[in-house]
Amino acid sequence: MFERLRAKPREWLLMRPPATAEGRWQWLHYRAQQACASGAWPPPPALLQLPGALIIPALDCSHFCLPAPPGLKRYEWPQLFEEYAQQPAEELLVSCLSREAGQLELLVMQREQVQHWLAECGLLGVQITHGWAELQLLPQPEPGHVVRWQCELSLCLKAHSRQWLVWPQVLGERLPQAWRELPAQTLEGDWPSRLARLEQLPSVLEGTRPTRARAQRAPLMNRLQRHLLVGCVVLAACWGAVYLLQSLRQIDVWKAQVTALAGPAKHPQQARVALARVQGEAIDWQVRQQKIVALEQALSAWLQQQPGWSVMSMAFDGKHWRLGLRGNGPRPAPAQWQAIAQVAGAQWMDEAQGAGGQLLLSFDLGEQP
Repeated sequence: MFERLRAKPREWLLMRPPATAEGRWQWLHYRAQQACASGAWPPPPALLQLPGALIIPALDCSHFCLPAPPGLKRYEWPQLFEEYAQQPAEELLVSCLSREAGQLELLVMQREQVQHWLAECGLLGVQITHGWAELQLLPQPEPGHVVRWQCELSLCLKAHSRQWLVWPQVLGERLPQAWRELPAQTLEGDWPSRLARLEQLPSVLEGTRPTRARAQRAPLMNRLQRHLLVGCVVLAACWGAVYLLQSLRQIDVWKAQVTALAGPAKHPQQARVALARVQGEAIDWQVRQQKIVALEQALSAWLQQQPGWSVMSMAFDGKHWRLGLRGNGPRPAPAQWQAIAQVAGAQWMDEAQGAGGQLLLSFDLGEQP
């Protein structure tokens, strides 16, 4: 009764990419937990109706067993091996083979390469539904033993489900000592002569399904980018602190300058009024200086026309510009002084006779504000 309730064993057409550019695809018909037939492409037409399974060559994937915090999302898996990866995480296809004791067993493949193989399978008329790495095909060895299978370009060894070794032929026949000391169970053939129960193995192509594409997105930032971002934030905070300190110091300097110019002030409004007054005085003084320059120029022109006259004294009290002239010629008419005053925008006040025969003139430059 229980035998009838068991699920019917699955049946697949396993497809393995060629090992070399000149090679051909290899296929294997898996049914009832064993290999029924195998060979180079193409298989018998009837087998093309079976669901396909892509076999990832051992040399085209990497196997990791890494500690992982609980609740780690699929798109966060690449963060576990950032130190080993030499390319962006979005270029990798990462699949989880098992979770045990706070560790993740991950298989890492080239996403573009896997997509290329899947496209080729579609062109060959096979619909791929599953995928496994070559090392997953090897059965579990007996305790203390290792399963050994010679592939076309490498030697595959499996001590237990989480301990794999792919030894390329170019490295020679001498294995690492830890693997040489284990008794080996050797498998022969283009495919392992004994296979694991594929029905119980996790597929490594979960990340290639359209419905899972969102879960396979890469993390927003890798470790280096996060470190750079933290460094930028720290530098920005330091710069902000320095700028704030300099601004506070500059405020003290500005306060001292305002006090020196306008005197002490109890509040900003009072300081603003005082600064406006100082600015008005400065503008008024500048205007008066311009008027004095204009008066001097007009007087100089008059003296050139009156060679008998010369300037004996000159004074300015902030409002009135006073001159002392001495000459031998006739006394100038008041209209001449008024003309000189009009040139500078001033007003001629009066003239008087001073000591020693001097002629004293006074020009009013206007009221102070």
